[in-house]
Amino acid sequence: SLCLALVAFVARYCSVISCIYAEFSKQWYQRRVREFQTFQHYFKRINLSMRRHGGWIVSLLLCGFSLALDRSGDEVWRIRARSAQDVDRVVGLANLYQMEEWVEVNQPSEYVDLMVRYDEKESVRRALRDAKLPFSTMIEDVQEKIRRHSRTRRDVDSEEFGYDKFNTFEAIEGELKRLAKERSNLVRLQTIGKTYEKRDLYLLRVSHNITKKITKPIILIDAGIHAREWVSISTCLYIINQLIENPSNDPYINAFLDSYDFVFFPVLNPDGYSYTWTDDRLWRKNRAPNKNSDCVGVDLNRNWDFEWGGEGTSDYPCAIDYKGPAPFSELETAAVRDWIDEHRRSVVVYLNFHAYGQLWMTPYGYSTAKPSNEPEMMRYSKIAVDALSSFRGTNYNFGPVYTTIYPASSISVDWVRGAEHILIAYTIELPDKGFHGFITPESEITPIGQETWLGIREMLLTMGMEKSLLRTEEIVIV
Repeated sequence: SLCLALVAFVARYCSVISCIYAEFSKQWYQRRVREFQTFQHYFKRINLSMRRHGGWIVSLLLCGFSLALDRSGDEVWRIRARSAQDVDRVVGLANLYQMEEWVEVNQPSEYVDLMVRYDEKESVRRALRDAKLPFSTMIEDVQEKIRRHSRTRRDVDSEEFGYDKFNTFEAIEGELKRLAKERSNLVRLQTIGKTYEKRDLYLLRVSHNITKKITKPIILIDAGIHAREWVSISTCLYIINQLIENPSNDPYINAFLDSYDFVFFPVLNPDGYSYTWTDDRLWRKNRAPNKNSDCVGVDLNRNWDFEWGGEGTSDYPCAIDYKGPAPFSELETAAVRDWIDEHRRSVVVYLNFHAYGQLWMTPYGYSTAKPSNEPEMMRYSKIAVDALSSFRGTNYNFGPVYTTIYPASSISVDWVRGAEHILIAYTIELPDKGFHGFITPESEITPIGQETWLGIREMLLTMGMEKSLLRTEEIVIV
């Protein structure tokens, strides 16, 4: 009986200790489980590639080659969302199945594009049918689309640059330096900081009679804040080339260069952009490590100090829209902030290039609040999209970020307008409307650049005449 009593005591003691340990580790476990779920499908990718391609992948890995993320069998579905409640259902579904990588909302066209993993298709299909949300397939195989329309570092034989193709960061860097050296009468190049991976953050200026000091009104354009949106960078580079080379001898370009200092941040997220060439074509954030998390990167367009951390952001480091630990916590956004702070009184237009959706959007993204000059910005939006569509019929919707695409706080266009009081500020979602999505084919680089410049050109011309900003003899107003 003594032995039985001793056994009972030990069992009860162990039970108590187990309960205490379980309670102690519960929170730790909950923090880790989401990170595990986030990475789980990456391991499935590697496993799938191993099954398909055999042991030679092991040899590559052992030799030090990185295995780019494989999205074979993933599809992009267009889900009809006729109300805010429908949008919330789709976003909730994406969160439930850990599929937040590709969730694009277009409220005027009443749809949400969702990338569905190959192993969750049937579950998601049933959930959509139960919710009575119709859908269609926009991209049947994401990996095949990437293979057909994106290049990788292994595909690039040299760093030779081209305006009609997608270029590595190193090739873009080389072209910017060439322009500054060979066209010094028009171009000045400077670095405003470095990234976590020690890449330079470049600023390129284009103007007639350019000097170190900026003396003209500034047209400020940035691109590539989201790494996977390659066409934003190629469009920015197209405009730079138009201004410098003026191949059609456009008299308006000469007038603009007389009147304005064009300032470009051609690649605002160099580390993330480089990563899309080597590891993950659909990577969005930067590549800075996050404290107390295995997940890397901050969404640079959720890191600006205006209504920071509000609706449309996440405080979870693994999330695609992670806002960062603090406003301007990232080297990239802090460097741009410092430059704009210094020159904000001269900036008359700010354009922030993204893809995709064909949307020309005004602030704000954090709420339905409206800037005091919203009617003016909406009028210039219409002028731009009407001129743009005249080129080949590309149709844009325009309106505030919050109601046109989705709630998004702490974004650059809100900070520029709301904190820096730069009156004309837009976020522009370039083509297309989902057939290619983020994976723009190179054949679209030039036409997207042409039509975008046509819209900007008409907007600048109208605004310049109305505000008496054009200081030139090139334009005679009759």
